[in-house]
Amino acid sequence: MMAQEVSALNAFFSPRSVAVVGASSDPKKPGHTALRNMIAMGYKGRIFPVNPREPAILGLPCYKNVLDIPEPVETCLLMVSSDLALKVAKELAERKRRFNDVAAVVCMSAGFGELNSPEGTKRERDLVETLRSAGVRMVGPNCVGVMNTVSRFNTNFDIGAYPSGGISIITQSGAFGNAFLFASGASGRAGLNKFVSVGNMADVQIAELLRFLKDDETTRVIGIYLEGLADPRGFFEAARDVAALKPIVVLKSGRSELGSTAALSHTGAIAGADAIYDGAFRQFGLMRAGSVAEFYETLRMFSKQPVPAGNRVAVLTHMGGPGTMCIDGLSTFSNLKMAPFTRETEAGLRGVLPSAANIGHPPGYIDMTATNSEVLHNQVLTLLFKDPNVDAVIQILGPSLFHDQPRLAEEVARAYHSQGGVKKPLLNVLMFGDFADELRRGLEDASLPTFDYPDTVARGAANLASYAAMRATAAKAPDIARSGGAEGPAAQLILRAAEEGRVSLLEPEAYAICRQYDIRVPPFKPVETLEDAIEAANRIGYPVVLKVVSAQILHKSDIGGVMLGVSSEDAVKQSYARLIENVRKAAPGIHNPSVLVQKMMPPTTELVLGAIRDRLFGPVVMFGLGGIYVEVLKRVGFLLAPFGLEQARKLIHDTLPAPLIAGARGRNAMNVDAIAGTLVSVGRLLVEQSQIDQVDLNPCLALDDLCVAVDARIILSKR
Repeated sequence: MMAQEVSALNAFFSPRSVAVVGASSDPKKPGHTALRNMIAMGYKGRIFPVNPREPAILGLPCYKNVLDIPEPVETCLLMVSSDLALKVAKELAERKRRFNDVAAVVCMSAGFGELNSPEGTKRERDLVETLRSAGVRMVGPNCVGVMNTVSRFNTNFDIGAYPSGGISIITQSGAFGNAFLFASGASGRAGLNKFVSVGNMADVQIAELLRFLKDDETTRVIGIYLEGLADPRGFFEAARDVAALKPIVVLKSGRSELGSTAALSHTGAIAGADAIYDGAFRQFGLMRAGSVAEFYETLRMFSKQPVPAGNRVAVLTHMGGPGTMCIDGLSTFSNLKMAPFTRETEAGLRGVLPSAANIGHPPGYIDMTATNSEVLHNQVLTLLFKDPNVDAVIQILGPSLFHDQPRLAEEVARAYHSQGGVKKPLLNVLMFGDFADELRRGLEDASLPTFDYPDTVARGAANLASYAAMRATAAKAPDIARSGGAEGPAAQLILRAAEEGRVSLLEPEAYAICRQYDIRVPPFKPVETLEDAIEAANRIGYPVVLKVVSAQILHKSDIGGVMLGVSSEDAVKQSYARLIENVRKAAPGIHNPSVLVQKMMPPTTELVLGAIRDRLFGPVVMFGLGGIYVEVLKRVGFLLAPFGLEQARKLIHDTLPAPLIAGARGRNAMNVDAIAGTLVSVGRLLVEQSQIDQVDLNPCLALDDLCVAVDARIILSKR
């Protein structure tokens, strides 16, 4: 990010002075509450209310317009009608040319692009162009503004003073953002660092804000409420770099949104925008929360606890039932393991716990029984933190008349903070709500987050472990290629098909391109006559498959255009005649279709590898279980192309069941590297050949030592 952009973004969060255009003395108007909240937050910079009808507001002198303010103005808050906002923007541009002071505008005014009208769109464009012409950046319009609990700057008209902490929030919905702040602030269990409601994102984008927060020393974790993006590539490229240093938790709405690509292939039929977002979140190291509660709890965990070194979890409790529920929750996450205690730890535990205590059944579990004390919690936790096999601890605490709650909080905190070097996370579940308010306050004050339920804390622990693994193995994706492939055999085949007005390549053409990109295909030969088919089958070796080759027939099997298991010359004669007859019945205009003779591969697990050129995301690769049920089961995942082998391997393991990869029902283990290499090649094909719109390799067969595409369809862009 350039120095000028950094300076402008600083002006949104820590300005030395601010003009509030639309300030009001009416307590019921946002122009009043925003000004009051700014003062209540403790902002120390100069505040200049602007309202031509008011002499003063909240003890501050008012100015008729921004040009009348006699002192430097770094930031401007716009809270007027859309028409007036444009007028003020022109005044700000003039002020910048005169005094070179205004750097940033927070436009909370509505009536712009969100109206989806020509007038609103033009107003928004004019607003941005006017400010940009003077080098002034803008957040919004149609937003609830920004907050910074470090500098105490606040433009929010709903929320005043707020507890400070390590969570920074970026939200596309001002209403959701405010609701989240109201709920988390009221509980006192989450502290805010920075907050920005981006509104229409007419100028400043989320990617820029992420880069700003990456370098912000007081931000520990970033939460994003996301609805959709005009430039998802730019967002994910920025997020990748930030996530390598700080966790990013995303709550994205719109799971039912339909994809933008026409369903000409299996890939196109499955690839909805949300499914692609989901794959990109994993690919670029972002954690997607499945609910508002998970979003909130995960942000709290990362804001107060360190990232674990691994995924081995110990569970400590003095209540059997809640402990069992917690283990049940942990067992649903494949990336978590119960920690196997060392012999030294087990001996230490047996030395301090009562004989009735459950130690290590199952591994990593301790039930202290009701016979416990404040000091005993300290002793056990200290032993667990010292165990090299333990990466994180979940402690479940229940109501007890025998505990001194403040003392228990003190002993737990003392054990946690006595860890040397990098600390291990400690997640505390307090059962049954308000019984232990003092305990909760004591733990939270010691930066130990508390949770309400033993089963739901498991998901947060899984998110901690997921981020730890991502950061430990993070490999930067290759630079995103925008176009290419203007020369070579593949480009020539594509050009010829386009000149003939075809929407797709013929199957032999698709196979030829696959070979150029190191995508394995079975031996094949296109033929025009029965005699040629017999000769080709004898040369390739039986059994073979016969397929119709026609630009008018995309789904060959639907019309009987595929003959499987052809095992002799006589079978070739019979199958060839039957195939020609089926085609003539289904497509009377085709009299003598070409036929593809192809080696029939042995039966094995069927996969689908595909790719689409999405309107927003660009080249996207799909992988999953294939065959005729691909669109029914939809067990698939996505990657933005290009990508490397490691990301392809991860997609395979994330998408397929582990027993299937290892070799289910007597089959050999899949060659994951061969499949990953094919995925990388499919991505490279779409990146380099800009006229290809969709690729569908279904099925691909996962053979012992290679991955073979036994059917290939390539759809061209309509242009």
